[in-house]
Amino acid sequence: MSDSEIAVDVDAKNGESRPVTLIFPPLIESNFGSFFPSTAVLSAFLEENGIGCSQEDLNEEFALFLLKDELLGQLGTGHVDGVPEDSLVAAAARWAAKNRDRLIDAQGRHCFGTDRYGADSKSAYVMELIARPFSLDPGPEVLRAVSRDRHPLDAFDQFYRESGIAERISTGTSLIGISVPMGPQLEPSLMLAALLKKSHPETPIVLGGPTLSLMEPDDLATLLRHHPAVDCVVRFDGEHPLLTLARRAVAGSFSPAGIPGVSYKEGDEVVHAAPAPGPNINKLPVPAYPADALDRLADPALAITQARGCYWGKCDYCDFIELYDGSPAFRGRQPNNFVDEIQELVEKFGVQRFKFITESIPPAFARRMSQAIIDRGLNISWNSFAMVDRRFDKEVLGLMVESGCEFLIIGMETTSTRVLKLVNKSADREENLRFLQDARDVGMRLRINLIPNLPSTTFQEAIDTLDDIKGLADCIETLTVFPFEATRSSNVGRNPERFGLVSTAPTEVSAQAQYALNHFHSVDPAMTREELAEAVRLYRAFADEVSRRQTIDVSGPDVAGALRIPVEDIDFLDRDGHVVCTHIGNRERARIPAQAAEFLEPYLTGESFTMTDLQNKVGERGATVLVRNLLKANLLVSAKAPATSASRSSSPASAS
Repeated sequence: MSDSEIAVDVDAKNGESRPVTLIFPPLIESNFGSFFPSTAVLSAFLEENGIGCSQEDLNEEFALFLLKDELLGQLGTGHVDGVPEDSLVAAAARWAAKNRDRLIDAQGRHCFGTDRYGADSKSAYVMELIARPFSLDPGPEVLRAVSRDRHPLDAFDQFYRESGIAERISTGTSLIGISVPMGPQLEPSLMLAALLKKSHPETPIVLGGPTLSLMEPDDLATLLRHHPAVDCVVRFDGEHPLLTLARRAVAGSFSPAGIPGVSYKEGDEVVHAAPAPGPNINKLPVPAYPADALDRLADPALAITQARGCYWGKCDYCDFIELYDGSPAFRGRQPNNFVDEIQELVEKFGVQRFKFITESIPPAFARRMSQAIIDRGLNISWNSFAMVDRRFDKEVLGLMVESGCEFLIIGMETTSTRVLKLVNKSADREENLRFLQDARDVGMRLRINLIPNLPSTTFQEAIDTLDDIKGLADCIETLTVFPFEATRSSNVGRNPERFGLVSTAPTEVSAQAQYALNHFHSVDPAMTREELAEAVRLYRAFADEVSRRQTIDVSGPDVAGALRIPVEDIDFLDRDGHVVCTHIGNRERARIPAQAAEFLEPYLTGESFTMTDLQNKVGERGATVLVRNLLKANLLVSAKAPATSASRSSSPASAS
């Protein structure tokens, strides 16, 4: 029987043939409250070719698992490994336990990715913190075995069992696909594959996604030899290989042999079939987002593919350009075709927010696409990655804002022209500074990424960059700092000496890594360890300052009027008489000494007070000192500012 001869079972419940189940596993906390597009894109392609699909978003389900009373209680009281009671994670767990309406609304919709109370999402930040103890970045040991009994894999084991995922997959399913875009999903995915193979021993299980595509062939071979639940791995573009695998599985003759872009075992050997060209992305169907999944989200932002590959594609430290072997280095969408898809998704789901999937949106595309959105009268908001490019002038940036651009994420990294040229970035210092100013002038919001230690950066060059950015702080909405980590699949990892790096023996990878298996172990003699630590500290201190600026009224409350402590945004922890305050909104922590806490006790419930009230308690000088210190810690607002949550008395950690 040929691949095109398809015989399928029919789902008796809905009358639709769904022989393939596609699963998006945990844990990608940045996608909580949203729907990752990988399974939707693949599902649409398979269904267009006659293969019905069901989709399971276990990442979103894991977010709900994290919000269970029992788990929040364990996190909040320091009963989870690596999470002390006075940690930020524990504070976030306690805050979540008493602020569920900020995370799940009255209709049961998830608010993890949005915030009804301000521009900077407290809910997203809280979910990121709560998920942190469960985020995995395994090293080579995961290629041989997964130990579900060790923390935090024990939590994933409990989650999979409680979710009933094995029972939810129909006995008529012909193939199970697990999408693994990010490194922290790898170990949970291997655990999931083993679980599903036990309950569905005859059903082929296929893994795919960037995590597998970036894996070295020898590592991939080790994984396939030691994880028999994984029947094969799809590398690079997944549409055509998955379609062939699904057709063979449905026909009852599953075999990965001879399929381009597939790695599989053949006897004792592992075969890595060379990839063939991927699909024309302008001819792909609109992603098949499941309506029931979107209904669970308060304000979903749908992802839409703008390109595969990068139009610049020359940055030596980047490995995302390696994800589409076998295809052209860059495949971009046609603007009208792209806007057609946006319009169809708006009409079908009523959504108005979009994330553009691209390594960097090209200026010419951005101009034409923005004009098309304006011409069609589409009332949407969107965001995208972009790079500093001289063609992003004021006119183009202004057009993007007019079309609904909510913000751009810019991988600026540094303003050192020498370093930028070394790693083949497009812009130099002057162009970076011009871009920031032009974006500010047209009202474009920017989220800037900086790397203090790109290869060969000296301490002075790092400080000079920080001074440049500080001088244009009013151009930036948020700032994120990423200490540099070389990857084996980038030009830097392949030619370290060219960039001044010295290869070293494997060491423990820092917490910044998101895919330790791809980490290139090296040192950069341009900075001492102490200099690097100081540079990172200074960068992050400024990033925190920028974040606080977004969440605080810089003018401060009028101390002559009524004041209150914004308890709806604060976690309180009593520690030996003093009170540790963690402000979820501006991410600051403050300690109120025991004596001051005694005077402030009536107001730690959110009750309003005036300077006169404090003066009657502690005198004029004492009241002035108290208010000054509370203002310094950003723990005071005008009493007119609405409270939106429970008071301190409802905190599980409020009792001394």
